[in-house]
Amino acid sequence: MDNAVYIVFSATPTGIGQLIRLATRNQYNHVSLSFEADIHKLYSFARYHRTVPLYGGLVVESSLRYRSFAGQSRVKICRLPVEEPYLTYLHNYLERLWREREEYIYNTPAALASLVRLHADIPRTYTCASFIQEILCRCRLPGIDPHCCPTIRRLEQLLEPWVVYEGPLPAFSVREEWGEDDFSRETTTGYAVYTTARHFGRLAKRVLRGAA
Repeated sequence: MDNAVYIVFSATPTGIGQLIRLATRNQYNHVSLSFEADIHKLYSFARYHRTVPLYGGLVVESSLRYRSFAGQSRVKICRLPVEEPYLTYLHNYLERLWREREEYIYNTPAALASLVRLHADIPRTYTCASFIQEILCRCRLPGIDPHCCPTIRRLEQLLEPWVVYEGPLPAFSVREEWGEDDFSRETTTGYAVYTTARHFGRLAKRVLRGAA
């Protein structure tokens, strides 16, 4: 058993990914977790479907996300050794999140606020960066501050000693199957409008409850 987790930074080949990189002046705009060296299967908080950019939550990503539709991604892979008890704990934690995934949604306000170095804390929400920060806290990585505003750049700096690869998405990482990932699913305009409105409605309710 490989007692490690793999943190994968990526420059996703989408319009929003390009805009984020332009705004942050950072090479990467997304980060994911894998338990496998071949990174076929990754966990992150991201959009569910390619055609609905503002509706998202916990996803099990196929590495096909990083080469489809608009080109191939550049990635940075960090191999972080984790002691077996913590690794088992992380597997159990991810299984629980997946079972309760309807309750955990993408923190869109935090993603926007991070562009100007602000933080928007909303219950049961994550961005890709705050999700990975939570993972690193749970495996007791030295130097991780759970109270700081999570950003891709800060995570990159923290994990620099564990970089094992940087470059185009490796060919061995791609399988010709989407698995549990619905990213490629075609959606209607009505579905996009409904799910986006519902997503922001749920975020607003959580903000109001937190302020009450």
